[in-house]
Amino acid sequence: MVDFKKFDTFILDLDGTVWNWESLYSGVKETIENLKKEGKQVLFVSNNSMLCRKKMVERLRSFGVELGNNDLITSSFVAANYLKIKGASAFAIGEGVKEELMEAGVEIKENKPDYLVVGQDLNFNAEKLMKAYEIVKNGAKILATAKGKVYFEGERLRPATGVWVNTVEFITDKKAKLIGKPSNEMLETIQLFVCSPRKQTVLIGDECDSDIMAGKILGYYTVLVRTGIDKEAKKVKPDLIIDSLAEIKV
Repeated sequence: MVDFKKFDTFILDLDGTVWNWESLYSGVKETIENLKKEGKQVLFVSNNSMLCRKKMVERLRSFGVELGNNDLITSSFVAANYLKIKGASAFAIGEGVKEELMEAGVEIKENKPDYLVVGQDLNFNAEKLMKAYEIVKNGAKILATAKGKVYFEGERLRPATGVWVNTVEFITDKKAKLIGKPSNEMLETIQLFVCSPRKQTVLIGDECDSDIMAGKILGYYTVLVRTGIDKEAKKVKPDLIIDSLAEIKV
């Protein structure tokens, strides 16, 4: 096992790594508390857009995880900043994304917005799909907050944002620009928040294509946990595979 004491910043994915949405995984709260006690920076980075960033912080706190707003980066937060800088308007699929865009001052438009932003929406239906079709056919570009297929809600697998993204791409014949992990926009945002050099930073997640890929591009040490989607390495290989975040000791 690698000596985790040498790392100063621990970047943690949420879904499949820290929690299954309904509860924290066993031992995770104690691991996070220990990292902070030892003076480590703990940064949560997630493609989960179910809630806006502010409410996601509140949800983590409700599970006993102490963090501030600057300790969490979400894909919807990155999308909101991306659109704000461009001065672009948008239509959002998913209440969490919509709230995040509004919080950032992005103009929400029903007709002829500059962008269609697709986030997690378990109430996605044919009516919303046809609205998306109409918007994109009228010239809107598509932003995807994530492209994952499934996530865990408790012990159940639920359809993730990538399902809605693929559906919108299929009906519109247009490709979405990914804004979550491992996009350039997300990676640039992570670098703004991380306080340590690359060699003293570790990224821990449960999906090789998003989490581990992001860490590899940034030059961080990468760890795959088996509590979530990927149980073994895929094409993108982590530096280490462990069963749970609870195994990390400093």
